[in-house]
This record gives sequence, C-alpha cells and structure tokens, in this order.
Amino acid sequence: MKPTYMVLYIICTAFRFNVAGQDCSEYHKYHCIYGDDSFTYSDQSKSALFRRGQSSEIKFVAHGEEEYYISVCAHRKFGDIQFRILEDRDERTLIYDNAADDFTESVIFFNPSTRNLIIEVNVPEGNEKDFYERRCVGVVIQYRKSETTDPE
Repeated sequence: MKPTYMVLYIICTAFRFNVAGQDCSEYHKYHCIYGDDSFTYSDQSKSALFRRGQSSEIKFVAHGEEEYYISVCAHRKFGDIQFRILEDRDERTLIYDNAADDFTESVIFFNPSTRNLIIEVNVPEGNEKDFYERRCVGVVIQYRKSETTDPE
C-alpha cells in the first residue's frame, strides 16, 4: 500500500506546481497591439514572466532597408513599461526610448542597414507587497520593406 500512496503524492505534487506556474510563452500573440496589415510578424517576438523592478533584454537582427514596428505589452497592474531600443555594440547607441514619448506601447522606425539590436524592457518598481507578484510581458516585432521611389 505504501508505494500507491507515494505515487499518488508525487502526482499531486507535480500537478500542483504545474497549475501554480503561469505560461507566458505566447502572451504577445494575444495581448499586444499589432501594426497594420502591411507589416509581417517576426518570429523574433517573445514573451516572458516578469516581477516588479525586473529588466530584460531581447536581442534581434534588424535587416536593412526595412521599417520595424515594435510593441510592448504587459498586465495593467504593472503600470507604464519602459522599453528602449539599442544598437548591440560596445557603445550601445540608443535608438529609441519610450520614456521620452510618454511611455507609448509601440514605435515604428526605419532601419537603414542590417544590424543587431536590443530591446531592453523595464518593469517599474512596486511596493514590498507586490515584489513577488509575477506577470507576463510581451514584445511583438514586425517588419516591412521600406517603400523607395525610383529616380526618374
């Protein structure tokens, strides 16, 4: 009889941890705002589980002569999420900071040449009670070929 109880205990314990976890793997697909239909979804888009005060970086390759649409979303309890787009080099040149743009959730920018970029996501601090609270944050990356006019 003891082995039966042991197996039952293991199953219940494993099930409890599985239910307690929050799956954020596709949060961005269903909660972030997408660009218009002229943009193509990039598989470089990501989601992750964050806590208050946490920062993270998403590295992606931006191809030349394309426009990019970046959207960052999170549960409203997190408040204003800051995101910055940086060039992935030693000097980390700042391309965009949404804090200077009233914490807007999305941006469109032109990328002149292929380069490695970083999207840095920062969740604001909260009070001690909220420190261990975890929520999903998503980043959508979309692109489109820039419309160039032929010289006449």
